[in-house]
This record gives sequence, structure tokens and C-alpha cells, in this order.
Amino acid sequence: MIFTFSIITGYLAGSISSAIIVCRLSGLPDPRTQGSKNAGATNVHRIGGRWLGFFTLFGDFLKTALPMVLVYKLDYGREASLWVGVMAVIGHCFPIYFSFRGGKGVASMMTVVSLVISSFAILIVGTWLLTAYTFGRSSVASLLTSIIIPLFGYHFRPELFVPLCALSAVVLIRHRSNIANLLSGTEPLIGKNRSSDPVG
Repeated sequence: MIFTFSIITGYLAGSISSAIIVCRLSGLPDPRTQGSKNAGATNVHRIGGRWLGFFTLFGDFLKTALPMVLVYKLDYGREASLWVGVMAVIGHCFPIYFSFRGGKGVASMMTVVSLVISSFAILIVGTWLLTAYTFGRSSVASLLTSIIIPLFGYHFRPELFVPLCALSAVVLIRHRSNIANLLSGTEPLIGKNRSSDPVG
């Protein structure tokens, strides 16, 4: 019963859109109507500046981490904590409070993996940075990182493979527009104007 409540709490916490809240408190328009129209830290940074982008990112970290830490402290273990994190990412991407229109979930995904498997943090962040530098497109970095996470899990922590696959699938689904842009050759390089942020 407590674990079921934690799962629901994870989704509800993830549904708190830091991007939308930060913009409202700052008197800025809804980020889903400006810039890339993505409710994520990258877009808030674009339309409101560095500090607002940072506060958004920090809020996304807290809403993802707190329910995960709670269930872990209740001695349900890493896998249970990971499933709560998966639900938080689903909430971030499809928030019930904001018409199910949220961010892309990459930052939240990295938060989940870093908390559950801290040794993965350097590998995951390193993969993202190296891919972004190599291909010049953050969407490619986000997609490749999402695919690599369960592969790392299968090799190093096979007992967590299924929830890591679920985590990856959520982020990949939210990047379907970026995948379409890449296939059509219209996905812009980092720093150029874009129709959708791959991170957020």
C-alpha cells in the first residue's frame, strides 16, 4: 500500500512543472507558447535568462529526487526507488496539472539514474557531452543517452534493466518530433533556433 502511494506520489510530484511555475512567478509567458514551446529549463533559460533556467532545473531535480529518496528511506530498495523515479519522469513529460503538456524529461532522467546508480552519473553526462560535441545536436545526444542507459544497466546492474528500459522509453517517446526532424534533415545545430528543445 505504501509503495503504491509512493508510485502515485512520484507521478504527482513529477507533474509539478517547474518551468511553468517559474515563468508565472517571474511574470513571463507560459513557456509552452514561447521559444521552442517546451516546458523545460532550456526554454526558460532562452526566454528568461540564466538564473530562471537554473531555478527551473533545480526545481526539476527536487521534484524528481524527493519522492525517490522517500521511498528509499522506507527501505523499499533501489528498484522501487527507480520505479518512483520513472513515474516522476512520466509526470514531468505528461503533467496532469498542465493538460499533459510537459518537458522532454532528459534532465529528470539523468537525476533518476544518478540517484539510483551514482557510478553511472559520469558515464551518462560524459556520453551526452561527447555526443553533443561530436554531432553538434543536443537532440542526438539526448536520444543516444536514452538508449545507452538501459544498455549500461544490463551490463552493470541487470536487476534494474526493466525499469531503466521504461525510463528510456518515456524520454524517447517525448523526442518523437526531434526524431522526425533528424530523419527529414531539419533538426538544427546547437545554438540555432529550433522548433523543439530536446532537453527539459
